[in-house]
This record gives sequence, structure tokens and C-alpha cells, in this order.
Amino acid sequence: MGRNFQTILDECLKELETGQSLDAILARYPEEADELRPLLLTAQNLKSMPIARPRSHVQQAGWQRFLGQAIALRRARQRRPALSLWRPLAAAASFVLMLFLAGGATTYAASRSLPDSPLYPLKLATEEARLWFVFDEGDRAGTLLDQTETRMTEISKLMEQGKPVKGNVLSAMRGRMTRATNIIDKSDASPELVSRADELSARQEQMLIVIGQNVPADDSDEYGKVLVVVHETRLDLQGLSSEQALNLEPLDLAQGVGSFTGLVEQQQDGSWIISGTKILVDEATIVEGNTGEVVGQVAQVTTIRGPDAPRALDISLRGSEDLAKMATISGVIDSVQGDTIQVGGRTVLLSQHILLDGQLRQGTTVEVVGEAGEGQTFEATLIHVTPTEDGQDAFVYEGTLEQATASQWQVSGRTFELDASTNIDAGTLLIQPGVNARVEGVCRGSDLVAKRIVLLAPEGPPETVTVEGVFQGQADGAWLIGGIPIDFAPESPALLTPPTGTLVKVSGSQKGQAIVVTTAESTRPPEDLGLVKLEGVASQLDNNQWQIGPAPFRTSAVTRVTGQLIPGARAIVWALPSEDGSLDAIYIDVLDTHSLLAPPTV
Repeated sequence: MGRNFQTILDECLKELETGQSLDAILARYPEEADELRPLLLTAQNLKSMPIARPRSHVQQAGWQRFLGQAIALRRARQRRPALSLWRPLAAAASFVLMLFLAGGATTYAASRSLPDSPLYPLKLATEEARLWFVFDEGDRAGTLLDQTETRMTEISKLMEQGKPVKGNVLSAMRGRMTRATNIIDKSDASPELVSRADELSARQEQMLIVIGQNVPADDSDEYGKVLVVVHETRLDLQGLSSEQALNLEPLDLAQGVGSFTGLVEQQQDGSWIISGTKILVDEATIVEGNTGEVVGQVAQVTTIRGPDAPRALDISLRGSEDLAKMATISGVIDSVQGDTIQVGGRTVLLSQHILLDGQLRQGTTVEVVGEAGEGQTFEATLIHVTPTEDGQDAFVYEGTLEQATASQWQVSGRTFELDASTNIDAGTLLIQPGVNARVEGVCRGSDLVAKRIVLLAPEGPPETVTVEGVFQGQADGAWLIGGIPIDFAPESPALLTPPTGTLVKVSGSQKGQAIVVTTAESTRPPEDLGLVKLEGVASQLDNNQWQIGPAPFRTSAVTRVTGQLIPGARAIVWALPSEDGSLDAIYIDVLDTHSLLAPPTV
């Protein structure tokens, strides 16, 4: 830019004073409009506020402090031209005056406000005013990174309160990160500052991937812009940017990003083949892990949809140790104590940067994603709080994959819609018709929306279908399970209707749109809140002693196992806590026929 942001803001404030409209002013500065709008709105609102009349001695003390700072700046003019100081100082004086007239109580309240508060523009303006008095470039970049972290904290609080993440906080975060990165790029930044910016941008990208579905449609464009800025910042800080890199487009990212996990079969120029699926890989893809020999490793890929094939934004190559530590624990919160919660006898550590999408309360059902810590603790990175209505409309549907596209999968006669955040876990299997698939999803009106798809080891005849979810009653003779109506073929045995609210699992063979039932069982009655669900790679400790992540469990003669439980296979385990701290497995679904920890040579 020919002029810096401070100069432009100063001019806009003067134009606002002359009575020009806000829209007319912003139209002259389209590149800076997102950052200028909250500041000018604040100036406009403050001008219309009634003037607080402070006591004379308080007013005098405040001006003395300000004049002292102005004198100190004047004495430092040898280090920079007087003209370059005058305009920022004049703009700073305008802000100090506005904040002074607004009153300390208002400013304090604004400092604690969230993006959905009318005081939020004042909070941003106060932060901007503080920057006028930071003249060292390194310190200014550090302050901007502090403010970026504040935006991330605000987003976390919105998520925790179940509120949407709107464009104003995304725009503010994007502007501060961009300005901090520009300073770091053009100055001799310290290694500590570069490292902090790199770590912060990585956390920002992880957060943005998670919150995609919480951004209103009207703000999707801003979501795409901030995700582009954050990813390109990571590329710049890691020295991975290239003139030949394909440009990321905000529209490509506006609807969020998906996740794909599978075995790397081939590594080609411009693409990788992962579990039979072509994934585009270019200079804008960040690859982490053991990059020496990628073929044969399990890759977790963050993808965006492309016109021909999914495109990789990030690839994380997972070794055996990483896979063994990662897990998901689902259950009811037994207790909440400071920075820990208890779920199914497991101590879950709540880190400073954890992402929540609801309130953590005793008795609440949660899904905790993370990895094993010290002892039997679990270090959470994401906790999903399941609202009662979501739990009622959630289902698991297992069947044969008939067709797979970027937007829809057809499994055993049912069509499931994929959104941008659908997680696909192929393991070591290929995505092709005939493979078994487990679809975890929710009902949205008449649509079945897949939130996660896991490819399964072959089990039983190809027409086998399994449906699991909360029994919600009957309609026209069909059972309503997790929102899905299930018709039973006439040759099915007579079934005892379970109580409403029971978690049930029905298996059988497909016959048109109906099921010839072979088994129907209650996996959890409504009053049984102690059952814990584990998901991850199983490690064997002893003959009947196993572990997923930080959670040891044991099998017995009453444990029902679908498939063959082998070390290194992915498994879903339903278990009950025992007195010795371990878990007694009730049901186990094994998802693989061979170990992920030692994948076969491709």
C-alpha cells in the first residue's frame, strides 16, 4: 500500500467529522474496509453518546498522563521524522479523547465483550488505540499476535455458548494476523517471534477447520478469506510458499473443509493415491511427519473439494506410536473439577487451547477427541457436547457401498449427503463399490447427513445391514431408529418393542427397502448412564487385556465381538467401568482385518 493503515484511519476520522456518510468513506478504501468499519462505527456511536462529566481532578490527572506521553514521544523524534509521528499521534489523541468521554466503566465492559455484543466495536477500537503507542516493529507484531489470540479465545467462548461465529470476529482476526505477518516478513524478526507466529497460525487453522459448520452462510466468504490468510501465513513462515503454487481461493474454502484418512499407496507428481482415492497435492500443501518414505504410512488429510479430485490442504503422516495414542472417548461426564473432567473413569485434561462446542456439566453426554497422556489421563483437543435432540436424531448405518461421489454416498439402498466437514476414514481399505461402510450421521428433515464414514472389514454376507441408534417409537409398523424408519420384512421374527429412548442395534439382510432381521438387541437401556464408548487403534496388553488410547479394557465370555480383535486394528468398544479402574467390554466392533500399526506392503 502507498499509505499505511494509521494514515488512512486518520483521514477517515476527519471525513467522518465533516458529516460524510460511513458507506461513502468505506467505498474509497475497499481493501481496508473490513478493519475500518468497526473503528469508524465506534467513533460515530461515541459522538452520539451523552458526555460523561468526570470530576475535575480526575479529568486533570488523565490529561496530565496523556500530555506526559506526548512529551515523551516528541523527545523521541530524533529516531523518526516528526511528520511520521504527527498523524498517528493525532489519531491516537482522537481515540484517547473518545475513550475518555465514553467513561472507564464502558471501556471496561467493552474489554470483556464478545463479538455478538454492541460494545464489541469499542473493544476493537481500544485495541487499535493501544497500537498507536507501540513504535518498535517487533513489539507491534507481538501485540497484534496477542490480539489474534484474543480473537481465538472469543471464538472458543462463542462455540462453548452454542452461538454462531460471525464475520466480524473472523475479519478482526484476519486483519491482525495479516498485519503481524507483514511486519515479520519485512523486518529482522526474532526467532522467538517467528516461532510464535508459526505455532499460532497452526492452531488457528485447526480451529477454523472445526468451526466451519458454526459460521452462518452470510459470513462464509469471510470464513474462506481468513482460512486462506492463515494457511498462506503458515506457508510463508515455514518457507514453503512458491510462485508455482496453485492459488487458494476463498470460495473454495467458504463451505468448510473435510477430513480423509487412509493408507498411502502411491506418491506421484501432483497427487497421492490414498486408499484408492486420488488426492491432489501441490506446493500449497503442508506435509508433516516422516516424509522420507510416505508409501505405506497412514495419512490424515484435510481436504477441500476440487473440480476433478479432492485437494490436500494439510497432510499428517501418522506413525505407529501416534496411532496407538489417539482415541475418542464418548460417555457421560461424572464430574467437573477445575481443568479436568471425569468420563467413564478416565481423567480428561482440559488444555488451554481446547475447543468446546457446549457447556461441560455433570451428567452431560460428550465425545472427547485427543490422545493418551501420562498414566491413564487423556489430553483432549476437542470436546463435542451432544445436545439431547442431536442424540435422538443420530444414527449408525452399516452396509455395502454401492456408489460414492463428492457429495453423496449410497450404502445398501440409502442415500447419505456429504457436507464439507464429513470425515472419511478408509483405514487400509479402498473406496470402491462392494466395500462395507459404517455411516455415522444425523437426520435433518428428510435428508440423511453423513458426519463420519468408516470403511469396515468384511463381515458376513454382502447384503448385511446394521442400524444403531435411539429407539424413538413406531410409525406405520416401522421402527424409528435415530430418525431413520426401518421396515422389517414379513419373514422377520416377531420383535419385542423396546422402551422409547433405548439404544438399539438391528442387523439383518437387505430385501428391497426392508430388512430381514437376524438380530435385534438393546445395547443400552435409557437409565444406564455408565456405558462408555471407545474408538481407536487397539493394543493388546495380555490375553484378555486390551487398550485404546489411555483406556484399558478387558474381554470376557459375555463380550460380543464383531470381527476378529487383533493388535493394531481399529475398534469401537462399548464398556462398563469396573472397580479396579479398567473397563469391561460389552460390545466390540472391529473395523479392520489386519493391523494399521504394520500395514502391508503396497
